Amino acid sequence: MRVIIFFAISLLLFGCKKNNENPIIQQQNILKPCPSFAETGKPALVYGAECGELLVKENSADINSREISLNILRLPAISPAPKQDPLFLIQGGPGGSSVDMAAMVHSAFADVRKNRDLIFVDQRGTGKSSPMFCEHLSDADELLPEAAQTSKSLALIKICSEKYQAQVPFYTTPYAAQDLDKVRSALGYAKINLWGGSYGTRVALEYLREFPQYTRAAILDGVAPVQIALPKYFQEDALAALQAVNKECLAQEKCKNLYGDIVEKAEQVTQRFAQAQAAGKPISIQFEHPRHQQKTKLLLTPKSFSGLIFMSLYSRDLTVLLPHSIADAERGDYRLIASLSALAAEQSSFSGISEGMRYSIVCNEDAHFISTEDITNAKPFFGMNMLKDFSDACAFWSKANLSENYNEPINSDVPTLLLSGNHDPVTPSHWAAMVAKNLTHSLQVVAPGGNHSISMEGCVPKIIAQFIELGAGDGIKTDCVKNILPLPLVLGANEMKPSSSSQSSTIQTSSMQTSFTRSDLQ
Repeated sequence: MRVIIFFAISLLLFGCKKNNENPIIQQQNILKPCPSFAETGKPALVYGAECGELLVKENSADINSREISLNILRLPAISPAPKQDPLFLIQGGPGGSSVDMAAMVHSAFADVRKNRDLIFVDQRGTGKSSPMFCEHLSDADELLPEAAQTSKSLALIKICSEKYQAQVPFYTTPYAAQDLDKVRSALGYAKINLWGGSYGTRVALEYLREFPQYTRAAILDGVAPVQIALPKYFQEDALAALQAVNKECLAQEKCKNLYGDIVEKAEQVTQRFAQAQAAGKPISIQFEHPRHQQKTKLLLTPKSFSGLIFMSLYSRDLTVLLPHSIADAERGDYRLIASLSALAAEQSSFSGISEGMRYSIVCNEDAHFISTEDITNAKPFFGMNMLKDFSDACAFWSKANLSENYNEPINSDVPTLLLSGNHDPVTPSHWAAMVAKNLTHSLQVVAPGGNHSISMEGCVPKIIAQFIELGAGDGIKTDCVKNILPLPLVLGANEMKPSSSSQSSTIQTSSMQTSFTRSDLQ
């Protein structure tokens, strides 16, 4: 991942912008040139980037409430006469930093930035906006027996809940939407466009509900509806994604002969790890980390193996390695799954998830949808019961009040582009289709070889740029997404032609990843 740092440009340039579409409203002088190379010793993200903060009340209904700062990054438009309706980009998680995400995604929005500013705001509770970070398991802890890991992880979550007990009521999605509008107003924009990834789509949808008059267009990538509890469906959606990969492998003669039925083999590997664990002799492996070649030890348990598959399904680049790694593991060779586990963990760590914010959202906005019967009857995703994990954590997490209509479907006539990947383990395309029913001017696009977030894949950046430029989906050709095919599942195979995209689809977005031994949610 590239490091985030920016060169400076005078804020006066913004004051000179002309507006051909929307009236300019009074802006506050809250941005200044970002720290330069001389101050940080790191390369710039883009020339002219501006950084700043906006102070808001933690409890907007209480004039005496403490103030918190919202961390803001603006990547200014290249045009000397840019449009006055910028694109706000919202990270997933929940708990991810939108400002940190800028380093990964800004290049995919280069065409948008020709005419419009790109705005990144750390949602309250994340990044540098009053973050709610929790202590998590150490590397040494992850070598403990699985039961001990689970017990210690829950103990750490409970400590975190007590630490942020007073803040939790004000760290929900509606507050995030209200904060975005305060930033919009402070920066002097009459209308904005929105892009949200994963949980970020929920923030964008809430903004559409609360502030439709200020929204020109929206892009939702990996749609997370407000009317369902996504964790409730994680296990079946993840299994469906793996089954799709398995079907593609079995349809390719070389893949079928080399790897066979990977779902069946994953079940066998899970059972082997469970038996070893039950006998008090869990399997571990020492291997060279694929990134830095340092000796690394990994404890192989049903839960760690399931978490590895789940996290890999987030990424198009890691999914392609699953058939080989699962087949090797079934034969007793664990070197590849160990390397894949290290890569998956490394990618998830890039998102810098604020665990306190993550639990504040899930435990207050999703958990009430999940019944005891749901938990009892849920079929684990191999060795991982995500519903039980969430239920155990949410049992003691602090509560927040939401409006009675919060979980009702969001109706909007704002032009909206909905993006999905066919291998998405947490926000598959049928959830986007559900949301689209209440969006009267929506366009849904599904990439056959896409995973969790497709905004950086193939021709999708071009589609996004056209959609933002037109402010509508009418007349935009989307057939090119059919070329975003699953990557070949066998090295050197030519049964399937890869997409022209060379970029990883790992916006964390991200993130709903649910292993409590390695955090991230969406």
